[in-house]
Amino acid sequence: MRSIFILLISALSLNVFAQDDQGRLDERIDEVTYDWDLEADKLATYEGLLFVCGNQEYRTKIIGLLNDIHHLDSVLYDVLLKLSRTNSDKEIKKTLKDIKKFEEDYDTKGFIHFMNSECKAAREIEKTAADTRNEVGETSYSGQVYILETELFKYVKHVTQRVDKIRLHVHHLSSHY
Repeated sequence: MRSIFILLISALSLNVFAQDDQGRLDERIDEVTYDWDLEADKLATYEGLLFVCGNQEYRTKIIGLLNDIHHLDSVLYDVLLKLSRTNSDKEIKKTLKDIKKFEEDYDTKGFIHFMNSECKAAREIEKTAADTRNEVGETSYSGQVYILETELFKYVKHVTQRVDKIRLHVHHLSSHY
């Protein structure tokens, strides 16, 4: 009887406490994750980098999206932390651990710092493009672009994997509770 009561309280916790101003938390996480996945495909290319570096409105949109993701993760973290006090579900613990890692390793400030560094490198590549287009190897224009794009792809891929992993946890938890 007690375990049924705990499960009922847990379910109510996820549904009641997990309300965001714009709807249920799991639905909002799905929305922002989908939006991130679309933008990540663009961001992971050199052309996408040049666009984000040169377009303040787009840059603001990307940073806002990342802020939304972090906000929703924080709300989810708080809900699950409260829930973990009465429930020892391993999925809750895994989710809390993954959110904490994401917040530590890929916070908005770190993303901005990374993108600023990449934009600076891209500006340097473009500034010397006329001189390096005919070179061969890693100092050539295409070599420098390739190296920068590889770093960019790797970083964006890591952010995307973390975001998607948390979304999968949310789906697992919402189907359980």
